[in-house]
Amino acid sequence: MVAPKPQDPRSSADPELIAAKVNEILSKTAENLSEEAAFLEEAHRILNEALA
Repeated sequence: MVAPKPQDPRSSADPELIAAKVNEILSKTAENLSEEAAFLEEAHRILNEALA
């Protein structure tokens, strides 16, 4: 198991900004499955960075 990393609480991400970024990505219309997968991967990356 990986120990949690201590973080500076002053540098925490703004939940509203994260939600706005994710909503912007997920509101895009995908032309095909690979494009949809790319959108989902980008949203996942944003959430992963916010939780790291």
